[in-house]
Amino acid sequence: MLEKRVPGDQQTAGRYTVVPRTLIFLEHNRHLLLLCGAAHKWFAGRYNGLGGHVEPGEDVHTAALREVEEESGLRPDTLHLRGVVHVTGPLPGVLLFIFHATVAHPSPLITSDEGVLEWVPLDRLEHYPLLPDVRWLIPHVVGPHQSLLFATFELDESTITVRTADGTSLRLHSA
Repeated sequence: MLEKRVPGDQQTAGRYTVVPRTLIFLEHNRHLLLLCGAAHKWFAGRYNGLGGHVEPGEDVHTAALREVEEESGLRPDTLHLRGVVHVTGPLPGVLLFIFHATVAHPSPLITSDEGVLEWVPLDRLEHYPLLPDVRWLIPHVVGPHQSLLFATFELDESTITVRTADGTSLRLHSA
């Protein structure tokens, strides 16, 4: 159901809006490429996947490829959608498209003002200060035969409440 919408018209005024974003977990030889946030980032000193906003006119797959290239200098060999998470809290909301990607022959990484990139062994993740939602997401989206994840993350000042389509509900501490 597509129709032309004009900003501020009666059909869109006052409606809830979301910002489309991507989150990519890039894997090579049982290591994930994670970004340790720079001091000026909201996740300073903690590890996150790659990703960012979907640009106007861009589909989410193309946006994910672009974000990986911009943030790492790498071009994934594979890229698969593994989940969609609706993040609620401060407006606007976020519709997060989560991808698992692989690269067979990673070239040297580029440097970024976003933070420091690091190949983190999958079997050592518990020793890294991951963002709490990233720690929860990785086992749900990384691996060869994962089903598509649908969830809602409700944010407040110190917790993330996760609700999945299968009825799971839990709280993650975000501070």
